[in-house]
Amino acid sequence: MASFIKDALARNLRQPRGGPVGWFVNRYVFENLNRGLEENAVKLCDISKNDTVLEVGFGPGIGIQEAYMKIKDGKGKIYGAEISKKMIQKAIQKLQPQISAGKVELVLADVINLPFESDMFDHVFHCNCYYFWDDQVACVKELRRVMKQNAKMITVLNEFSLKEVNEKGIMKYGNTDPEKYMYSLKKAGFHDVNYLKLKSERGNPFSAISARK
Repeated sequence: MASFIKDALARNLRQPRGGPVGWFVNRYVFENLNRGLEENAVKLCDISKNDTVLEVGFGPGIGIQEAYMKIKDGKGKIYGAEISKKMIQKAIQKLQPQISAGKVELVLADVINLPFESDMFDHVFHCNCYYFWDDQVACVKELRRVMKQNAKMITVLNEFSLKEVNEKGIMKYGNTDPEKYMYSLKKAGFHDVNYLKLKSERGNPFSAISARK
C-alpha cells in the first residue's frame, strides 16, 4: 500500500473527513467493522429506559441508534459528542426523527472539553476511540466529571483488527495500547477497571474495558 494512502487512512481514522478515503473509512470501518462492536458496547452498558447516556466519538451514529432503542419508551435521552463535522452530518441524517423527538442530542465537541454538566450521565461508552486522545488522563477525567456516581463506562475493541492495522502502519496517529488506557482510567480516579475478552451473539471475539466512577 502506497505511503500516502496509508497516511490518508490514518488521518481519517483519527478524525474522519470527506473525499474518497473518508468515504471508504466511513463505509468499511465505521458502518461495517464497527457495527458489531457498537451493538455490544450498548449491551454491556445495560441501559434502562429512563437513563441518560453518552457516546463519545459516535461516527455515523450506529451506537447512538442502538442506545436509543433502549430508552425510546421511557424518559431517557442519548447524547453524542464527536469531533468530526462530517460524521455529525451523517449521524443527523440517520437520526433526524429521534433528534426531532428530543430523545437524541448530538454535539460537536472534543472529549477533553465536554459541554455537559457534572454528574449527568448514567452510562458512557465509546468504540475504537481512546487511541486518538493525546492526553488520555485529562480526557478520562473529563468523562468522569460528567458521569454520575457509580456510573459505568464501557469501551470496546477488536484485538485482531488493531494488530493488523498497527502492523500496516495505519494507526500511526493513535496509541491502541489498552494497558496505557487502563492506567489512565485508574490515575483519573476510576475503580473496578477490568479488561474482558468476550464473544458476540454471533460468536465473534471482541474485548471490552469497563470502569466505574
